Amino acid sequence: MSLLDKVFEVYNGLRVLFSQPEAMAAIAVCAIASGGYLLKQETEGVIVLLSQMEMFKGHSEKQITSMLNRLLNILSEKGINNLIAIANDSLYSENKETAFILATNIILVDGVLSAKEQGFLTNLYQVLEISPEKKSKIFQAKSQIHQVTQKKSKKYRINENGDKVNNNLVSS
Repeated sequence: MSLLDKVFEVYNGLRVLFSQPEAMAAIAVCAIASGGYLLKQETEGVIVLLSQMEMFKGHSEKQITSMLNRLLNILSEKGINNLIAIANDSLYSENKETAFILATNIILVDGVLSAKEQGFLTNLYQVLEISPEKKSKIFQAKSQIHQVTQKKSKKYRINENGDKVNNNLVSS
């Protein structure tokens, strides 16, 4: 199997495509995994987010959970970049911005942006062909909602003014 075949999961000469809900859920799974670990509460939060989306109307929580589990298996077998490629190839162009907004929301919900997560979002906006201007607007809006700080180290945090503050010197 060639590299291109592996990227697009060719099976019997046909590229595998996801439905629109599956492709959106695949982006959500990749966003959860982008930090390097999966927490049960993050997965539960994604189920809630997805169930509120119009394209998931008619999907039960059990169906969404089953879909996420299947996508997590694909992620563990094929890797994050391959799963993103399949989702991108499957998504209609009008849903790509929504997918980026969803991923940004998932990543920023904890209020911390790690270097891995930042790298994931940078890669995702490029793969989904979101303009840099649109990416910045989405990121700024979601950052304000979630009061995001960039995770530099455990010893320091970034305050609302963008200044690095020693956590040992901050009193509650």
